[in-house]
Amino acid sequence: MCIEAVEYSMLVNGKVTSQIIPVRGLRQGDSLSPYLFIIYVEGLSALIRKAEVRDQINGIKICNKAPIISHLLFADDCFLFFRVNVDQASKIRAI
Repeated sequence: MCIEAVEYSMLVNGKVTSQIIPVRGLRQGDSLSPYLFIIYVEGLSALIRKAEVRDQINGIKICNKAPIISHLLFADDCFLFFRVNVDQASKIRAI
């Protein structure tokens, strides 16, 4: 009931897809959303760090003395940084 009023569509290769109507979840602004996001991103972060330790994905480094960054999480945004190849993209997708 929280999100039935929303409809989405995306551009794929310059063409609009058919509408996507979500059927479950919470609407932005719902009082539970921040807590659910924190729970979700903690799990996501743990899985990404585990893949890094296993050398399945590689983050980026902006200079010699900077730390390696594989992901940044802010508010409801998630930025992922990894090498552009099929293996790492497949691993990120699996995560």
